[in-house]
Amino acid sequence: MGSLKILALAGAMAIGAIGVAQAADMPLPPPPPMAPEPLPEFSGWYLRGDVGAGITQMGELHSTFDAGFDVPGLLVARKSVEDQFFVGAGFGYQFNNWFRADLTGEYRGGGRYAAIESYTTSSCGGAVCFDNYNGNIRSSVFLANGYVDLGTWVGVTPFVGAGVGFANHKLSGLTDVDHQLGGYGFAGDHSKTNFAWALMAGLGYNVSPNLKLELGYRYLNMGDVESGAIRCQNTPFCGNEVHKFSLASHDLRLGMRWMLGGPTYIPEAPQMPLIRKY
Repeated sequence: MGSLKILALAGAMAIGAIGVAQAADMPLPPPPPMAPEPLPEFSGWYLRGDVGAGITQMGELHSTFDAGFDVPGLLVARKSVEDQFFVGAGFGYQFNNWFRADLTGEYRGGGRYAAIESYTTSSCGGAVCFDNYNGNIRSSVFLANGYVDLGTWVGVTPFVGAGVGFANHKLSGLTDVDHQLGGYGFAGDHSKTNFAWALMAGLGYNVSPNLKLELGYRYLNMGDVESGAIRCQNTPFCGNEVHKFSLASHDLRLGMRWMLGGPTYIPEAPQMPLIRKY
């Protein structure tokens, strides 16, 4: 009887030892994962600057005169506005990953204006006479713009956009010379402000978390340019002619956007380890 008790006690101890050994062989639960690196988040405000050149499009040239004044056989023989350069600046806000908006202002210069008009008169012996016009156009454009960013690949973000606002044109130094008759006239500087609108597309590149470069195309419609009345110097027969035409441009722009406010780090909540039952 005593032998049976001793055997039972030994068996129990052996079973317990096996269980302890098995428990020692079980893998430990995995350690909790490391918290991910916090991502920098910038305030949505940014500053921007742009430079570029525009291929100008001049609309139909219209000449108006005082009531009752008539120019026989008046025709526009040639008209042009030279291409413009521009510099601009603005500020805006990045609302989310795909939409941003800004307000911009820019100065446009270099737009030399030239035109030749023909007319017939007995003073030219029945032949055609020509008036030669020359002046300079400077413009200021102010727009409210919205952009849709179409995703980012390897730091490059294509975008499209549109803008509305107004343009002010100043036509200065306008002269009128008739080389055949020796006529000369000039107009005082004149400014005109119009509604303006734009359509845009381009590519942005992330130079750093807070600096973006942009290369873009823009079609810009700037409304009408209008001259002052042309005063004749050596003839009493002067109709105070005024020139008027529309102006648009195909612009190539290089710009930058600087995000304001500096990075503020928002840590993400770490995930809890997965617990398994064995």
